[in-house]
Amino acid sequence: MKKSAKPTILFILFVFVSYTFIILLYVGVRLEYEKLTKEKVMAQQRLSDVKNWKINLLVQDQALSSEERIVGIAQDDLGMVRDTVQPIILNVSKEKIKKIYKAIEKKYE
Repeated sequence: MKKSAKPTILFILFVFVSYTFIILLYVGVRLEYEKLTKEKVMAQQRLSDVKNWKINLLVQDQALSSEERIVGIAQDDLGMVRDTVQPIILNVSKEKIKKIYKAIEKKYE
């Protein structure tokens, strides 16, 4: 009996198609991996830029709200003068506060 060449050709064709499919799958996965890696690096760079921007804004805020700057503007540009009178300190006992509190409660009952 003579053997047909069809099974051999089909087997070789199947192996070739399978091998080609595996190679194309590998290339596709590799390209997707590289694309995602690039996106990750770009996202990390954007995050770093945003963090730096936030830090710069914080530094600017601190510089603009510093006491030396505000006092300088108030005195030089607005002509304000620092108050030299010491604040009055009042000392009140807790008992007096309680008496006043009770008197107010009685009044509004």
